[in-house]
Amino acid sequence: MKEERGITLTSIIIYIVALLIVIGIVSSITSYFYRNINLEDKDEITNSQFTKFNSYFTSDINQEGIKIVESGDNENVNYITFSNKTTYTFSKANKSIYMNEVKICENIDSCIFSYEENNQKYDITVNFKSGDFEKQIVYNTK
Repeated sequence: MKEERGITLTSIIIYIVALLIVIGIVSSITSYFYRNINLEDKDEITNSQFTKFNSYFTSDINQEGIKIVESGDNENVNYITFSNKTTYTFSKANKSIYMNEVKICENIDSCIFSYEENNQKYDITVNFKSGDFEKQIVYNTK
């Protein structure tokens, strides 16, 4: 009978193959997990951009006696100006929304302002799009 002293070459190869299979499974699960986290981060950023814009815009709309002075759209910008001298501008060139000269939102694909006047009150429609997030909201002045 032979004496067995140590590990054979066959058992080492089996251990290495088993270890490679385990590492492959763990790495595929980990990459799937991190890929989903990145997707969730993009959605969260887009929602926070809309929430930030909505809070600024709503605070101006809710002021007593607010009126629209001017609204327009051209190749590079879409804007709306209120009687309190606040102007919201969407710049198509850098995909940002500005309140007067201050950037309040970025990475926005489209933001279109339009309005209708009804009995000295305004119905303002904002079409907001950023990535997969699309929202059309109608604001009513007091």
